[in-house]
Amino acid sequence: MRWFLLVSLFSAPAWAFPWMVKHSYGSCAACHVDPSGSGQLTPYGRAQADVLVRWRTQPRKDEEEVPASANFLWFLELPEFLNLSGNFRYGSLIRPAAAVKFVPLLMATDLYATLNFGPIVAHATTGVGTYSTRAIAYSGPAAIAPLCDPSKGACSVQWVAREFWLGAKLADEAVMVRAGRMNLPFGLRNSEHTTFVRALTRTDFNIGQQVGLSAAYNSEALRGEVMGIAGNFQVGPDAYRERGYSAFAEYSISHSAYLGLSSLITSAVADLSTGLPMVRHAHGLFARIAPTEKFALLGEADFLAWQTPQQLDRLGFAALVQADLDLMQGLHLMGTIEGGHTGSGEPGPSLGGWLSAAWYFLPHCELRLDNIFRRNSSATAATFEYQLLIQLHLFL
Repeated sequence: MRWFLLVSLFSAPAWAFPWMVKHSYGSCAACHVDPSGSGQLTPYGRAQADVLVRWRTQPRKDEEEVPASANFLWFLELPEFLNLSGNFRYGSLIRPAAAVKFVPLLMATDLYATLNFGPIVAHATTGVGTYSTRAIAYSGPAAIAPLCDPSKGACSVQWVAREFWLGAKLADEAVMVRAGRMNLPFGLRNSEHTTFVRALTRTDFNIGQQVGLSAAYNSEALRGEVMGIAGNFQVGPDAYRERGYSAFAEYSISHSAYLGLSSLITSAVADLSTGLPMVRHAHGLFARIAPTEKFALLGEADFLAWQTPQQLDRLGFAALVQADLDLMQGLHLMGTIEGGHTGSGEPGPSLGGWLSAAWYFLPHCELRLDNIFRRNSSATAATFEYQLLIQLHLFL
């Protein structure tokens, strides 16, 4: 029997910037291949990354041309039907109170490819991941081969395929219908995929993809997506596969304020964590607000419920508030407060705080530091931990 842990601690957060709302980008479809955001950029999105994200000591002039470095591999201009890009992320995790204080992390070595033939879009990713019994760099449910059983030790390098889907653009590209393995449409697509709102809802875009059929809609005032979930066919046996739906809708209150709703219900014959039959619920609100061009606030709050034959009313929550400040273009300071509760007898919620800085020092290059403080609550005790995560990210 093959099985996988559900949540890795630090693997490969893709490139997703909900704070682009500061630049009046509420819809994600113009800059991302995925109509709901995150992952591979379109050619237009690559150009905007150079214009709006890359570090500059002087303001960009309106008549200034986008440099060739905005292209694939910093110089290669591709034909219109082909979009190639890469995602390389390497880092180190420093844990002063742990037995192993320094952990090197190979987080991502992925290649993205998208083919555009008129209204038809084909998208796939491929790469490698590493398995660890400490679950530090575990690609788990995104891995194709070799298949690892944690009870039998590590199997080192794995072939990973996070996304592969075929889609069609309809209604003057306002609608996209897709089938394949995709990110779940739910809440904020924030880069910090280990936050409670992503881990407890199982909607992170590192390993949380599922196979299914979806329809997405994007307009100036409204965007949303609904997905019927058929399961993760990279996990087996079939009893572990979740089936159900996931959906979100977001409305533009103004050019710099957006409010959204999310809903998810799935069921599995055997839950990955407990092995028991499980029905999961996650329903909540999220918001993106930019009071100024330098400052953005992001928030998400989700109600959670788990139903099993033994316990029908286990209730919990997950919540996050994040502030993002541009000290100058390309240099960001972020503060995050989060909380979560699984309803498994904890006397109180688990709490966390993140103090982060990101520097986009060259085209397609990011250096990031995350100071992560956590109070993890369980039925037996509360534990406190501090971790420093250092990352170098190249989105080629």
